[in-house]
Amino acid sequence: MDLESPARATAGAIALPLVAGAAFALPAALLLQLGLPAAAAWAAFGLLVTHWRRQRWRLAGLCALPVVLAGVPQRQTPVVWPRPGPVRVAGTVAEVVRAPTQAVTWITLQGGAPPVRLQFEADVEVLPGDRLHAVARLGSPVAPDLAPTLHAAVATVVVQPGPWSLPRAAAALRRLLERQLLQRIPDERGALLASLLLGRGTRCDAALAQAHRATGLSHLLAVSGAHAAMLALLLGLVGRGQRLAAGPRRTLVVLALLFAYAAITGNEPPVVRAVATFALAALATHTGRPFPLRTGLLAPAVATCLWQPEALLGPSFLLSYAAVIGLALAGPPRGEPGLRRWFVASCRGSCWATLLTAPLTLWFFGQLAPWTVLLTPLLSPLVALLLFGSLACAVLGLCAPALGALLALPLQAATSLYVQIVVLADALPGTPVAAWAAPAAWLLGLAAGLAVVAVLCWPDRRGAALGSSALIAPHFLPLHAPAAPSLSLFAVGHGQACLYRGADHNLVVDCGSLQVPRHAARSVLLALARRHVDLLVVSHADQDHHNGIGELLRAVPIDRAVLPARLADSDLRAVLRAHGTSVQLLHPGEHSEPLPGVVIAAPAVPPLAGDNDHSLWTRLTVGTAAVLLTGDAEALGTAAALAQGLAAPADVLLLPHHGRPNPTAALLLARVRPRVCLASAAADDGETALGRVARAFGADLWVTGRHGTVELVGGDPPRVRPAGDGRPLPPRGP
Repeated sequence: MDLESPARATAGAIALPLVAGAAFALPAALLLQLGLPAAAAWAAFGLLVTHWRRQRWRLAGLCALPVVLAGVPQRQTPVVWPRPGPVRVAGTVAEVVRAPTQAVTWITLQGGAPPVRLQFEADVEVLPGDRLHAVARLGSPVAPDLAPTLHAAVATVVVQPGPWSLPRAAAALRRLLERQLLQRIPDERGALLASLLLGRGTRCDAALAQAHRATGLSHLLAVSGAHAAMLALLLGLVGRGQRLAAGPRRTLVVLALLFAYAAITGNEPPVVRAVATFALAALATHTGRPFPLRTGLLAPAVATCLWQPEALLGPSFLLSYAAVIGLALAGPPRGEPGLRRWFVASCRGSCWATLLTAPLTLWFFGQLAPWTVLLTPLLSPLVALLLFGSLACAVLGLCAPALGALLALPLQAATSLYVQIVVLADALPGTPVAAWAAPAAWLLGLAAGLAVVAVLCWPDRRGAALGSSALIAPHFLPLHAPAAPSLSLFAVGHGQACLYRGADHNLVVDCGSLQVPRHAARSVLLALARRHVDLLVVSHADQDHHNGIGELLRAVPIDRAVLPARLADSDLRAVLRAHGTSVQLLHPGEHSEPLPGVVIAAPAVPPLAGDNDHSLWTRLTVGTAAVLLTGDAEALGTAAALAQGLAAPADVLLLPHHGRPNPTAALLLARVRPRVCLASAAADDGETALGRVARAFGADLWVTGRHGTVELVGGDPPRVRPAGDGRPLPPRGP
């Protein structure tokens, strides 16, 4: 007797149709990277396959079509922003997002193209559907690819209530529940519970959200199908007591409550898919029709194709489906009922869900969180308790305030316990594990082919495990064709983020931005083919040069860092050392060659000189082009570098201090004699003051605030480009 045969049959029933669909959907997604015509041709082939009646899974050919439709670029209407300064804004409220711990409210207005997003430094009482008028201050775009900011004052807001509608009523109820939780549960705990119960309309503390991402627990925090399943269990729709076969009246009441919960949470796609699946399963049960798992997965997917096709390629949709398939492959609990059976079954399900979602997690986020295998089953009961407790506390706060206040006390303690566990888990090693490489499309295509073959040969757990492993492997196999060395200066507004990619090492010089520090880190991460930083150079102590390093450290390992001695007692050095980075300090007058061809020097300036003048100067070679990076050196630091011989001739010069005026700039340009000058500046800085001086010296000028990210490619000859093929460096003058 084969005790595993039912599980194997279930795995095969799940795997075969999904593999057939993936055999068409995955190539379509990869072909989209080459171009829309190639993907469209593959989708047409899939449509032809549906007419081959001898093929059992011929309808799987339709799976390529929604993927191609999701990848069709939408027509973008050029946005013409008015001049920076005071503007009058009016529109219909489409979305309201609150960050209680920051006392910030973001309101998105419809009525124009694109929608306008206002930021208020206070709480604003407004609902979707209301008509809002306000006076705001329009900022300048900090970079060509970043939209300007709109900061509005609460005192200027005029709100006209919108007409009654079900979405507006759901939003009003959501606001009432949110207000009750925030009033009764203080600090970040109340924001956490509101986010957990009511969805992304409430943002919890940023550090706590980052801890969830690092430990792989974001799926517990974000409102998803799991929350709808917990609520269905509470209401008795599923579970040992009352199942889907309950009376029709009871089933209708419970489904109505679930749909109301979906509306209150803003109709989050995962919640809508889960509730729709429950409704279809209940309908099938009462009509006596079979409802296999593949139908429960495909029905919401078809609805998503019609309602929101772009979501098919998004992480929420793909991760939720992969997790459900993993839980199905784990099979039902075994052994005698009890705590041990529950824990073993939960760990097994978590392991399979993590394995099936790992390829997608690596693709979208470039990292793994292995501790989620244990943390998810351990914390899920506590999350369910917080979910039900916060719902009861909010409802009682409206109906019976005294009981709501009484329930808030144990709820605060449980929330504090949950927060402490997540914070402690974030300190564990391997939270997260960063991928080693960003695999090329051909390597991912080969891995996808191997995964399909594995599942076809072994349509059971073994095939699923081998297929997932095949898709995971490319992220840890840095198989890339040798590329020409390059230097990228990213457009991050007022700040600096620079990346050198060589044959053997990656070098980052500064990573920060006054306006968007996370954008600086994300720009560096997206440009890393090999997800590893061999050397980090922080030029000086200003935040706009290093406030993105924390985000960078959470995603990739950094082997070594060189800092000016003034940062010896800084939080930055402590964070680097806590992540295992070896830190070297340079005192004024010292220099170092941490990598072949890379020289870092600290000008010999007096101790009382400012941080900018203590900036480290970095010299490196990109192909045959010599490059000199100057940090934020001002007159004193530049004069010291000239006297010390640091300002030697170079082909490319990064203008000091974002191109701001410098009385020694003419001497610097005369000594360096650059063919190209770069400046990391915001859009409203124009070509910068030093840029105009550089043009007078005959040098080409590239400013990130005007041209976007600038890249120097070390070919023969070296080329500089903001986009496209670029143009070669101009010849050196006499």
